Amino acid sequence: MDVEPLLGGASSTPDYGSNDNKRNGGSRNATDEDDNGATVVASPKWYLSACQIAVVVLAVLATVLSVAMLAGGYKAIINTALHEQLVIKEGSKAYNMWKSTPVPLSLKLYVFNLTNPEDFQNGSKPVLQEVGPYVWREYHKKQNVTFHPNDTVTYLQQRWWVWDQEASGNCSQDDLIITLNTIPVAAAYGMRNSLFQGALEFAFKSVDEQLTVHTTARKLVFDGVKDPLLDWVQENVVNNKGKYHFLLPFFKGTAVAEFEKFAWFYKRNLSLTYDGEFNMMTGEDTLDNLGRIDKWNGRNSTSFYTPPCNEVTGSAGELFSPHLSRKDLIFFSSDLCMSAKLFFKEEVKDYGGLAAYRYWGTNHTFANGTTVPGNECYCVGETCAPMGLLNAESCRMGAPAFVSFPHFYAADPFLLEGVEGLAPDKKKHSLFLDIVPNLGVPATVSIKLQINIHVTPFKSISLLEHVPDVYLPMLWFEVQGGMTPSIASQMKMLVYFMTSSVPSVVVWSVIICLAVLTVLVVVVVAWRRNSSYNLATLLINE
Repeated sequence: MDVEPLLGGASSTPDYGSNDNKRNGGSRNATDEDDNGATVVASPKWYLSACQIAVVVLAVLATVLSVAMLAGGYKAIINTALHEQLVIKEGSKAYNMWKSTPVPLSLKLYVFNLTNPEDFQNGSKPVLQEVGPYVWREYHKKQNVTFHPNDTVTYLQQRWWVWDQEASGNCSQDDLIITLNTIPVAAAYGMRNSLFQGALEFAFKSVDEQLTVHTTARKLVFDGVKDPLLDWVQENVVNNKGKYHFLLPFFKGTAVAEFEKFAWFYKRNLSLTYDGEFNMMTGEDTLDNLGRIDKWNGRNSTSFYTPPCNEVTGSAGELFSPHLSRKDLIFFSSDLCMSAKLFFKEEVKDYGGLAAYRYWGTNHTFANGTTVPGNECYCVGETCAPMGLLNAESCRMGAPAFVSFPHFYAADPFLLEGVEGLAPDKKKHSLFLDIVPNLGVPATVSIKLQINIHVTPFKSISLLEHVPDVYLPMLWFEVQGGMTPSIASQMKMLVYFMTSSVPSVVVWSVIICLAVLTVLVVVVVAWRRNSSYNLATLLINE
């Protein structure tokens, strides 16, 4: 039988260095003769074709890569991708959402109507009626954005509000409100230690100043209420040639001397400068610093409180570092001119199962130094405000303004005893933030605060001679917002890849498949070589 087709050549002793043999990949068996001249088949050479070698090499490389992924490579890739999307820089997804709020917030405002103004002026307890909600859609946009080499960004925050009649229901901006006239109260407070209170008494009588004002919700919130005392101060005190210019030190820097009208949000709509200038860490160096405020108005401390309460620290309020813990949460509020602390409460599920940590305000948030050691630095002067009140006098241009939770929730019961018409409720009046801990992204925001004016009697000023000493609630508001379902879905998918064990299972499956593939390739090649060798031997022997 002719075995040349099986042995790969016409010669019984082929040349292993020939081009034909190289071209065939050394895949054929060699022959030789023994001492008796018999033809024998040499043991098969373990050569692989180029394609087979490529398969084995790729399988080995893929296996090594998969093992590396399990050893930390997968997590490193996820963290790198997360960094690229969360860091504040032009082009990142977080930057676009941070620069311009993708969905509007909701500002719900409730005004306290003073139902017994005459009796109140004569010393009776104020009787309040809550009116609202008056609802505006709130928008945020970062302007004058400037990046710096130290991985920070400076910006101005522009906010504006658009009236939402549908959400306001039966409430109208033209509803009539009876409320305290804060102008004479603030003016008297500014001169509380002055020997010239008689000049203020003269001014009040000259312009027929009133303790209460009848106005509309529109004017009280944004447009401004005209008051004759403001004109008098401009003409007689602020004016260098004014008759009472010597009183300017008592009014300088206060709303009484700075504004021609009064409203709680006066000149704030679309203002570029009201919130101040922020300098925030971008997270470029490490995501642990993402959203952390570095300076406010060029400083890392304020002049409103004493150290350490005057430190500008914590989150800038819209972004938080990923991988949040269940510890306290600190954020800086330009409205309060301070860094506020919220406390971890619980883990909640929101928007189709997306997990979030809830941080909320407690009786420690606005606690004075008598109940929480270390909070003495929030006291202004020698007197600390009652528990549950934050003295915002210096932050609010010298007015005797105090911030609390709505209806004096989580505050000293003494405050409730001074008024009628309040009913604190934990569910309605507590402040909280729900934040996706893995990403540091707020899922739900519900900021609820109340503004109060401290009214005190002055014997030398007839307008205030008989009023009760009371912390009078003026209004409370809620800034509310949350993820849209589409944004929540994207966040949920990202959190899934960060925390799920399924990707690891997939990688292990790939490793096993590649290992099996590699073994199969080697076994098949060995089997083919062995089969070829045995067949050649059999034919020769025949």
